[in-house]
Amino acid sequence: MSSDGLLAERHGDAVAVLSIDRPDQMNALDDALLRRLPQALREVARDSATRAVVLTGRGRAFSAGGDLDDLGPRLSSGVEAARQLMVTYHEAVRAIQEVDVPVVAAVDGACAGAGVSLAAACDVVVAGRSVQFTPAFTKVGLVPDLGALHFWLEALGPRLAKELAMLGEPMPAETARTHGLVNHVVDDGAALDTALDVAERLAAGPSASFAMIKSIVNGASSRAREEVMALEAFAQAAAFRTSEFDDGVRAFRERRPAVFAPRQVGSR
Repeated sequence: MSSDGLLAERHGDAVAVLSIDRPDQMNALDDALLRRLPQALREVARDSATRAVVLTGRGRAFSAGGDLDDLGPRLSSGVEAARQLMVTYHEAVRAIQEVDVPVVAAVDGACAGAGVSLAAACDVVVAGRSVQFTPAFTKVGLVPDLGALHFWLEALGPRLAKELAMLGEPMPAETARTHGLVNHVVDDGAALDTALDVAERLAAGPSASFAMIKSIVNGASSRAREEVMALEAFAQAAAFRTSEFDDGVRAFRERRPAVFAPRQVGSR
Protein backbone atom coordinates (compact mmCIF):
# COMPACT_ATOMS: atom_id res chain seq x y z
CA MET A 1 0.00 0.00 0.00
CA SER A 2 1.42 3.41 -1.01
CA SER A 3 0.68 6.58 0.91
CA ASP A 4 2.39 10.00 1.08
CA GLY A 5 5.50 8.78 -0.71
CA LEU A 6 5.81 5.52 1.25
CA LEU A 7 5.13 1.97 0.11
CA ALA A 8 4.48 -0.72 2.73
CA GLU A 9 4.76 -4.36 1.64
CA ARG A 10 5.21 -7.79 3.20
CA HIS A 11 8.15 -10.08 2.50
CA GLY A 12 7.17 -13.52 3.67
CA ASP A 13 5.36 -13.89 6.95
CA ALA A 14 7.56 -11.94 9.32
CA VAL A 15 9.35 -9.13 7.44
CA ALA A 16 7.82 -5.77 6.51
CA VAL A 17 9.39 -3.63 3.79
CA LEU A 18 8.90 0.13 3.96
CA SER A 19 10.06 1.90 0.80
CA ILE A 20 10.49 5.61 0.21
CA ASP A 21 8.43 5.88 -2.95
CA ARG A 22 9.25 9.10 -4.79
CA PRO A 23 11.56 7.71 -7.48
CA ASP A 24 11.03 10.63 -9.87
CA GLN A 25 12.35 12.94 -7.14
CA MET A 26 15.24 10.62 -6.17
CA ASN A 27 13.19 9.81 -3.06
CA ALA A 28 13.68 13.31 -1.69
CA LEU A 29 11.98 13.79 1.68
CA ASP A 30 9.09 16.25 1.66
CA ASP A 31 6.85 17.40 4.49
CA ALA A 32 4.14 14.79 3.90
CA LEU A 33 6.62 11.92 3.81
CA LEU A 34 8.50 13.04 6.92
CA ARG A 35 5.22 13.33 8.81
CA ARG A 36 3.98 9.96 7.58
CA LEU A 37 7.20 7.95 8.03
CA PRO A 38 7.13 7.54 11.84
CA GLN A 39 3.45 6.59 11.82
CA ALA A 40 3.96 4.10 8.99
CA LEU A 41 6.96 2.53 10.68
CA ARG A 42 5.13 2.16 13.98
CA GLU A 43 2.10 0.70 12.20
CA VAL A 44 4.06 -2.05 10.46
CA ALA A 45 6.07 -2.76 13.62
CA ARG A 46 2.88 -3.03 15.71
CA ASP A 47 1.60 -5.85 13.54
CA SER A 48 2.11 -8.98 15.63
CA ALA A 49 3.35 -10.82 12.54
CA THR A 50 6.22 -8.36 12.00
CA ARG A 51 9.53 -9.41 13.51
CA ALA A 52 11.84 -7.21 11.40
CA VAL A 53 11.53 -4.21 9.07
CA VAL A 54 13.56 -3.25 6.00
CA LEU A 55 13.75 0.46 5.12
CA THR A 56 14.75 1.20 1.53
CA GLY A 57 14.10 3.47 -1.44
CA ARG A 58 12.47 2.66 -4.77
CA GLY A 59 14.30 3.32 -8.01
CA ARG A 60 17.86 4.59 -8.26
CA ALA A 61 18.19 6.23 -4.85
CA PHE A 62 17.80 5.46 -1.19
CA SER A 63 17.10 9.16 -0.64
CA ALA A 64 18.64 12.31 -2.04
CA GLY A 65 17.83 14.13 1.21
CA GLY A 66 15.36 16.88 1.94
CA ASP A 67 13.15 18.20 -0.85
CA LEU A 68 14.26 21.85 -0.78
CA ASP A 69 11.44 22.98 -3.07
CA ASP A 70 8.92 21.72 -0.52
CA LEU A 71 10.78 22.19 2.78
CA GLY A 72 12.59 25.44 1.98
CA PRO A 73 9.52 27.73 2.08
CA ARG A 74 8.13 25.92 5.15
CA LEU A 75 11.36 26.27 7.11
CA SER A 76 12.21 29.82 6.03
CA SER A 77 9.08 31.52 7.39
CA GLY A 78 10.27 32.00 10.97
CA VAL A 79 12.79 30.55 13.39
CA GLU A 80 10.33 29.22 15.97
CA ALA A 81 7.97 27.76 13.37
CA ALA A 82 10.94 26.11 11.65
CA ARG A 83 12.22 24.72 14.96
CA GLN A 84 8.82 23.18 15.66
CA LEU A 85 8.82 21.58 12.20
CA MET A 86 12.27 20.12 12.78
CA VAL A 87 11.06 18.66 16.09
CA THR A 88 8.17 17.07 14.18
CA TYR A 89 10.51 15.61 11.57
CA HIS A 90 12.72 14.14 14.32
CA GLU A 91 9.92 11.67 15.04
CA ALA A 92 11.13 9.65 12.03
CA VAL A 93 14.45 9.02 13.76
CA ARG A 94 12.80 8.28 17.09
CA ALA A 95 10.50 5.75 15.47
CA ILE A 96 13.40 3.90 13.82
CA GLN A 97 15.26 3.78 17.11
CA GLU A 98 12.31 3.02 19.39
CA VAL A 99 10.18 0.40 17.61
CA ASP A 100 10.83 -2.94 19.29
CA VAL A 101 11.79 -4.82 16.13
CA PRO A 102 15.09 -4.54 14.25
CA VAL A 103 15.14 -2.06 11.35
CA VAL A 104 17.53 -2.87 8.50
CA ALA A 105 18.46 -0.19 5.94
CA ALA A 106 18.97 -1.30 2.33
CA VAL A 107 20.94 1.48 0.63
CA ASP A 108 21.56 1.45 -3.11
CA GLY A 109 22.09 4.47 -5.33
CA ALA A 110 22.11 8.04 -4.08
CA CYS A 111 22.13 8.64 -0.34
CA ALA A 112 22.53 12.27 0.65
CA GLY A 113 21.61 14.78 3.34
CA ALA A 114 18.80 13.59 5.58
CA GLY A 115 18.84 10.27 3.73
CA VAL A 116 22.22 9.60 5.36
CA SER A 117 20.64 10.41 8.73
CA LEU A 118 17.79 7.94 8.22
CA ALA A 119 20.18 5.16 7.21
CA ALA A 120 22.44 5.87 10.19
CA ALA A 121 19.49 5.62 12.57
CA CYS A 122 18.75 2.02 11.53
CA ASP A 123 19.95 -0.99 13.52
CA VAL A 124 21.73 -2.64 10.59
CA VAL A 125 22.86 -0.90 7.39
CA VAL A 126 23.52 -2.74 4.11
CA ALA A 127 24.98 -0.64 1.29
CA GLY A 128 25.87 -1.17 -2.35
CA ARG A 129 29.57 -1.00 -3.12
CA SER A 130 29.41 2.22 -5.15
CA VAL A 131 27.15 4.07 -2.69
CA GLN A 132 28.50 7.44 -1.62
CA PHE A 133 27.10 8.77 1.65
CA THR A 134 26.94 12.50 0.89
CA PRO A 135 26.21 14.83 3.82
CA ALA A 136 25.53 17.79 1.55
CA PHE A 137 23.96 20.08 4.18
CA THR A 138 26.70 22.72 4.23
CA LYS A 139 26.72 22.87 0.43
CA VAL A 140 23.44 24.79 0.74
CA GLY A 141 24.31 26.66 3.93
CA LEU A 142 22.56 24.29 6.35
CA VAL A 143 23.62 22.09 9.27
CA PRO A 144 23.21 18.29 9.47
CA ASP A 145 19.86 17.26 10.90
CA LEU A 146 17.66 14.28 11.81
CA GLY A 147 20.23 13.24 14.40
CA ALA A 148 23.12 13.11 11.93
CA LEU A 149 25.68 14.75 14.21
CA HIS A 150 24.84 12.33 17.03
CA PHE A 151 25.23 9.22 14.86
CA TRP A 152 28.40 10.50 13.18
CA LEU A 153 29.96 11.48 16.50
CA GLU A 154 29.26 8.02 17.92
CA ALA A 155 30.73 6.20 14.92
CA LEU A 156 33.51 8.52 13.82
CA GLY A 157 34.61 10.50 16.86
CA PRO A 158 34.65 14.30 16.99
CA ARG A 159 37.35 15.06 14.41
CA LEU A 160 36.02 12.92 11.59
CA ALA A 161 32.43 13.85 12.44
CA LYS A 162 33.28 17.54 12.10
CA GLU A 163 35.17 16.96 8.87
CA LEU A 164 32.28 15.00 7.38
CA ALA A 165 29.73 17.58 8.53
CA MET A 166 31.70 20.68 7.53
CA LEU A 167 33.20 19.64 4.19
CA GLY A 168 30.20 17.55 3.14
CA GLU A 169 32.36 15.36 0.95
CA PRO A 170 31.01 11.93 -0.02
CA MET A 171 32.07 8.97 2.12
CA PRO A 172 32.37 5.72 0.12
CA ALA A 173 30.49 2.71 1.42
CA GLU A 174 33.69 0.81 2.27
CA THR A 175 35.00 3.74 4.31
CA ALA A 176 31.64 4.00 6.06
CA ARG A 177 31.86 0.30 6.89
CA THR A 178 35.39 0.70 8.27
CA HIS A 179 34.20 3.45 10.59
CA GLY A 180 31.05 1.65 11.71
CA LEU A 181 28.38 3.61 9.82
CA VAL A 182 27.65 0.56 7.64
CA ASN A 183 27.49 -3.13 8.57
CA HIS A 184 27.67 -4.83 5.16
CA VAL A 185 28.91 -3.69 1.75
CA VAL A 186 27.60 -5.78 -1.17
CA ASP A 187 27.55 -5.66 -4.94
CA ASP A 188 25.51 -2.85 -6.45
CA GLY A 189 21.87 -3.84 -6.78
CA ALA A 190 22.16 -6.50 -4.08
CA ALA A 191 21.54 -4.33 -1.02
CA LEU A 192 17.82 -5.06 -0.81
CA ASP A 193 18.22 -8.82 -1.22
CA THR A 194 20.97 -8.87 1.41
CA ALA A 195 18.94 -6.69 3.76
CA LEU A 196 15.97 -9.02 3.34
CA ASP A 197 18.21 -11.98 4.15
CA VAL A 198 19.48 -10.23 7.29
CA ALA A 199 15.90 -9.33 8.24
CA GLU A 200 14.76 -12.92 7.77
CA ARG A 201 17.56 -14.15 10.04
CA LEU A 202 16.57 -11.58 12.65
CA ALA A 203 12.90 -12.50 12.26
CA ALA A 204 13.77 -16.12 13.04
CA GLY A 205 15.47 -15.13 16.28
CA PRO A 206 14.14 -14.43 19.78
CA SER A 207 12.07 -11.28 19.32
CA ALA A 208 11.84 -10.46 23.03
CA SER A 209 15.61 -10.68 23.45
CA PHE A 210 16.18 -8.54 20.36
CA ALA A 211 13.72 -5.91 21.61
CA MET A 212 15.53 -5.68 24.94
CA ILE A 213 18.95 -5.53 23.30
CA LYS A 214 17.80 -2.75 21.00
CA SER A 215 16.21 -0.85 23.89
CA ILE A 216 19.34 -1.09 26.05
CA VAL A 217 21.82 -0.18 23.31
CA ASN A 218 19.80 2.67 21.83
CA GLY A 219 18.63 3.81 25.24
CA ALA A 220 22.20 4.18 26.43
CA SER A 221 22.72 7.01 23.96
CA SER A 222 19.16 8.34 23.71
CA ARG A 223 19.76 11.30 26.02
CA ALA A 224 22.70 12.43 23.91
CA ARG A 225 20.64 11.89 20.76
CA GLU A 226 17.78 14.01 22.10
CA GLU A 227 20.14 16.78 23.19
CA VAL A 228 21.81 16.85 19.78
CA MET A 229 18.49 16.87 17.93
CA ALA A 230 17.23 19.73 20.10
CA LEU A 231 20.32 21.75 19.22
CA GLU A 232 19.99 20.74 15.56
CA ALA A 233 16.42 22.01 15.51
CA PHE A 234 17.46 25.46 16.70
CA ALA A 235 20.51 25.59 14.45
CA GLN A 236 18.69 24.39 11.33
CA ALA A 237 15.83 26.81 11.93
CA ALA A 238 18.34 29.66 12.08
CA ALA A 239 20.28 28.38 9.08
CA PHE A 240 17.16 28.40 6.90
CA ARG A 241 16.87 32.14 7.60
CA THR A 242 20.36 33.06 6.41
CA SER A 243 21.39 34.54 3.10
CA GLU A 244 23.85 31.65 2.84
CA PHE A 245 20.94 29.25 2.51
CA ASP A 246 19.51 31.42 -0.27
CA ASP A 247 22.90 31.42 -2.04
CA GLY A 248 23.31 27.69 -1.54
CA VAL A 249 19.89 26.80 -2.94
CA ARG A 250 20.40 29.10 -5.91
CA ALA A 251 23.71 27.39 -6.67
CA PHE A 252 22.15 23.95 -6.21
CA ARG A 253 19.41 24.74 -8.71
CA GLU A 254 21.96 26.15 -11.14
CA ARG A 255 24.09 23.01 -10.70
CA ARG A 256 27.21 24.89 -9.60
CA PRO A 257 29.21 25.15 -6.37
CA ALA A 258 27.92 27.78 -3.97
CA VAL A 259 30.00 30.90 -3.42
CA PHE A 260 29.26 32.21 0.05
CA ALA A 261 29.68 35.86 1.03
CA PRO A 262 32.28 36.91 3.63
CA ARG A 263 31.39 35.85 7.16
CA GLN A 264 28.60 37.83 8.81
CA VAL A 265 27.20 37.65 12.32
CA GLY A 266 23.43 37.20 12.74
CA SER A 267 20.63 36.33 10.36
CA ARG A 268 18.41 38.31 8.06
